[in-house]
Amino acid sequence: MIDKPFISPEHLRTIIGGRAIYIWGARHEGYATATVLNRNGFTAAGFIDSSLSLQGTSALGLAIMLPSEFFASHNSASAFLIISSGFYADEIAEQCITAGLTKQKDFLVYGEMRKFNYQVDISGICNLHCISCPRGNADEHRPAGFMTSKVYEQVIQKIVAEDPYTGIITLYNWGEPLLNKQLAEIVRITNQYGLQSAISSNLSLTVDFEPVIMAKPTWFRISNSGWGANYEITHTGGKWDLFLANCKKLSAYKKKHHPEMLVEFFFHIYEHNRDDYPKLKELCDELGFTLRYRHAALAPLDNIAKVFRKEPVSIAADKTRAIQFLKVEEVQLIAQSEEERERPCFYEDHLWINWDLQIAHCMEWYKPGLNLVEKSFLACTLDELITARNNSSFCVACKKQGIHRAYCVYGDEKLILQKTSLPVE
Repeated sequence: MIDKPFISPEHLRTIIGGRAIYIWGARHEGYATATVLNRNGFTAAGFIDSSLSLQGTSALGLAIMLPSEFFASHNSASAFLIISSGFYADEIAEQCITAGLTKQKDFLVYGEMRKFNYQVDISGICNLHCISCPRGNADEHRPAGFMTSKVYEQVIQKIVAEDPYTGIITLYNWGEPLLNKQLAEIVRITNQYGLQSAISSNLSLTVDFEPVIMAKPTWFRISNSGWGANYEITHTGGKWDLFLANCKKLSAYKKKHHPEMLVEFFFHIYEHNRDDYPKLKELCDELGFTLRYRHAALAPLDNIAKVFRKEPVSIAADKTRAIQFLKVEEVQLIAQSEEERERPCFYEDHLWINWDLQIAHCMEWYKPGLNLVEKSFLACTLDELITARNNSSFCVACKKQGIHRAYCVYGDEKLILQKTSLPVE
């Protein structure tokens, strides 16, 4: 349910007082929070994140600390928290309350300040056909094409006018953004409107992406599923040598044009590639990238729902299931537990705007034609979109089955530690 009362910057200033502001969650929602704070005359003092892979690093020039470090040195009199984490905002809020903090007085949830998180899929095409992704395991697809920079600017103007606490625009979902020849201009437009931009690429393609880095995107994710031949199994159609060469180019372009850009090397853990982790970590250290990881998921949620219902999936999806380290059946046990099923949906306040301005019902369901509204994004009011989401019987059914928590389980780093999914250093 989207029901978020607007907090004016003036009221926010009163709530915070003279306390130092810390952002809990050092990924792109955290960067969005920092941007929104800066836009309204506030400055963050640092980040908090429980991910061990981020300790000793920084984001946007601010140090990242563990929650235990924060609570050992700060209290409600000296610090104010804004929770930016998406998957675990409710869990983090409970930690804050247990530590003696009061919601709306000592901490806020960024996701409750903005109305939506905007995913603008500027490319309706991908160069790969990965077996874990609907691009490689689905029979039906949405129309192929690209969003122009002119249309994109109209989208941004509408978002900024209607949802002023928006801080970042995600320029991808099921498409490969580097295939859009106007991406550099799209990034520049995003910057001009005081927003940050997030790009995710498979980097296994032959394009000149230096102009994109020169345009200064905020955050750049590289999708990876192993070293050498292992990479090519699940990044189906990709070539390891090309991928590795482009990683090195990206590092060089970052140093030359945009040292502040945050590069996240995102490793998907399968049964066959777990031992590749040390080599990938060494590569990331060499290139100046932040290594993140998660259990490899079976996408989209259409396939998860089929497995939950014991229905057959495609041959490509079955190949994915065979090599997963965290099986869908294990995910199902957790996602459908009473405790997990009752937790909120991370995707409920996300809007996936397709390149042709259709609004998909959910960024993780893929079925063509499954749209939130019939109108295009530019023809819809914010109230119409909120009403459509709040009245969605599809969302109710998804949550009732626990499907909405499946990808939160896949992304749980604590589960990676429990299962010893990566070689212990």
